[in-house]
Amino acid sequence: MSNGSEFNAPGSKAPSADSHSTNTSPVSGNIPKGWHKPLPEHLPTPGYWPAIMALGISFILWALAVGFNEVVSTIIILFVIGLILFVLALIGWIGDLRNERKDQNE
Repeated sequence: MSNGSEFNAPGSKAPSADSHSTNTSPVSGNIPKGWHKPLPEHLPTPGYWPAIMALGISFILWALAVGFNEVVSTIIILFVIGLILFVLALIGWIGDLRNERKDQNE
C-alpha cells in the first residue's frame, strides 16, 4: 500500500508511519477535530409514490392533449385515471412522510 510519498514535492521527506497512529477515521466512529457528522443522519426510505404521482400527472396531461381532438370519452377516461393515480400517490406520500416523522420523534 502506498504511503503517499509519490504526491510529495521533490526533495521533501515522506510522512512517517507514526503520524497516522491515531485512528480518526469517520468509519470507526471517531470524528477528526474540526469535522462534523453530515446531515441528515437518517436518509428517507425510498418509495414508489413520486413515480406514481408523475404517472398520474402524465395521464392528466395526456388527457388535455387528446382534448384538442374532441374525443370526450377518451379525455374523461385518461383524466380520471390520472386523477386517481395522483390522489393515491399524494395520500401515500404524505402518509409515508408522517410515519417517518413519527419514527424520528420516538
